[in-house]
Amino acid sequence: MQHTSLEDQARTLEATGAYRVLRRIAPLPLETHVPRDQTRVGLFLDLETTGLDPACHEIIEFGMVPFVYTLDGRILGTLPAFNRLREPSHPIPPDITALTGITQERVAGKGG
Repeated sequence: MQHTSLEDQARTLEATGAYRVLRRIAPLPLETHVPRDQTRVGLFLDLETTGLDPACHEIIEFGMVPFVYTLDGRILGTLPAFNRLREPSHPIPPDITALTGITQERVAGKGG
């Protein structure tokens, strides 16, 4: 029996066109010292919401991971991440909890 890596399995799923596989961003310590005029700071942003309609659905999780990259696009490392939960004004729908893993209990009492 041949074992394939998780990344190989993800690529196989994506190649079908029927799946999009999300990957976690692993912390990458910023160890390389490159002059500031040769680098930029970017930001990975992730929002979880109670639905897709911004007129009536609310943000329940806000996450950011800043990263430093070179002018040619090479990522040098990440900076400290930020993450906050927020309790919405209406209960989180069960399908959103199934998708995000965010429960009403996790957001209870969390302010925006």
